[in-house]
Amino acid sequence: MLDKAPPKNRERTQTLTSGDLGLPKPEPLLRISALSVDYNAAGGNVVHALRNLDLAIAEGETVGVLGESGSGKSSLALALLRLLPKNARVDSGSIEYRGQSVLGFSPARLRDMRGAEVALISQEPALALNPVLSLGKQLADLLLAHGKLTRLEVSARCSEMLRQVGFDDPERILRAYPHELSGGQRQRVAIAQALICRPNLLIADEPLSALDVATQAEIIDLLQRLKRDLGLAILFITHSAGALASLADNIVVMREGEAVARGTIAKLQANQDDYVQRILFPEKSLAQAAHTASTIESGAPLLDVRGLSKRFVQKRMLSRKEFVVQSLDGINLALLPGSTVAVLGRSGSGKSTLARCLAGFETPDAGEILLDGKPAANDKGGRPPVQMIFQDAATSLNPRFTARQIVAEPLEIARWKTDADRTVRAVKLMEEVGLDPDWAARLAGEFSGGQRQRLALARALAAEPRLLVMDEALSGLDMPLQAQMVRLLMDLQSRHGLTYLYISHDLNFISLFAQEVVIMDSGRIVERTTPAKLGESTHPATRELVEAGERLHAPGVEAAV
Repeated sequence: MLDKAPPKNRERTQTLTSGDLGLPKPEPLLRISALSVDYNAAGGNVVHALRNLDLAIAEGETVGVLGESGSGKSSLALALLRLLPKNARVDSGSIEYRGQSVLGFSPARLRDMRGAEVALISQEPALALNPVLSLGKQLADLLLAHGKLTRLEVSARCSEMLRQVGFDDPERILRAYPHELSGGQRQRVAIAQALICRPNLLIADEPLSALDVATQAEIIDLLQRLKRDLGLAILFITHSAGALASLADNIVVMREGEAVARGTIAKLQANQDDYVQRILFPEKSLAQAAHTASTIESGAPLLDVRGLSKRFVQKRMLSRKEFVVQSLDGINLALLPGSTVAVLGRSGSGKSTLARCLAGFETPDAGEILLDGKPAANDKGGRPPVQMIFQDAATSLNPRFTARQIVAEPLEIARWKTDADRTVRAVKLMEEVGLDPDWAARLAGEFSGGQRQRLALARALAAEPRLLVMDEALSGLDMPLQAQMVRLLMDLQSRHGLTYLYISHDLNFISLFAQEVVIMDSGRIVERTTPAKLGESTHPATRELVEAGERLHAPGVEAAV
């Protein structure tokens, strides 16, 4: 049960009522005035992440920030809590929380504010969670640092918060470490971590990108309930207009660090600016993505998975109690050369474990994986036939490598041609995935989350694989860019006969991109269907995904899918 609204929220309601009667309007909870943030990039260049941005959030209000990848959304979130990296600086402007300058806060005041009063849901939970501490300790430490609670009260609050974000087995999650969870499960823990102290303001930076559509709908319902019951104010940063349609009171559209449009979703839909229309109505990009499907070869499958099973055993130090997670249970799957099979399912259904087994990063407990009829194995002497794009792009890229080195790494391992040839190919691939070739000297950390996913895709394509396993490879990208990436992948498939296993929770591109859809639930394949028949399914797991997807699609997207 959620606590009732504290006294401060009742006082706020009375103040707003007085304001309606003609008294002075109260100061907003958060006010940003003419904020500009610059980054010192490689080679002495300066990147302008934010430019003269103005924004205000009242208590209990939800403001959405909408924009494509690289528009400055994440820089805004970090600046508000003074968490910008060392190569960034606030060039001008002010940030005020309850009328006080955040830029002037002492370290002690910042510690008191972060987590308890203003909380952040990071775009990349794999980096936000401590890999050497159990998740229970990470949640408990926040409560103990900001409140006077007994151990029993802390344990109860942690379990209840995990249930609210969709876990039906909170005891296992509290004992687990981040690497023992799927990407979507880590995202849910990060959301629980941000909400557990019941802050006044929640800064949510792409909080739904790693979650299946059913969990996305549940999280939006939770945020709406907290907003109503606790007076929670929310700054919701996203590239998906569908997520903001039912949640945001006002929306700010950003492009290249500037606010180019503001207003309610209805007002923005009437805006005739091409950029605003492209962000709000992604079906225009989706329609352009329509393409003649590549020819699927007949005969023997390229990939043949038979009876694949994998379980994980989680233990707690100094305890005999074990938690056994059956991640995969008797998976049978075949992919014909040149085909695309989409794998859908809720977070924790086993999708990422399947991907890691196919790419050779996990060893199955039972079953076999055949490529061209032969047992699959990592070929360390050359370019392997299977490449994988990981769900957490930030953790899969070497932070000390430049973009050119990241993309060229598979070619260097395979000793492909000369260093000059590898550089030319790396730069060409960067252009193909929508990255400026002038950024080749930048380090991985200088790119936004969506740009890092594009880097990961370019690196995977560099090895010229026969099978590309994409684990939520497009989830961090804005919709127009997703459409661009789908066009690129379809062109590559047509030209090179590539085979794709597309693991996703997003239904937008299924009808354009895949010939078969596989639904996973609790480690099993529970249904196989085609994109055209997906909406007709009566299986509970499939219906849950389809119905949640209909709720969260951006305006007009259903017409194109």
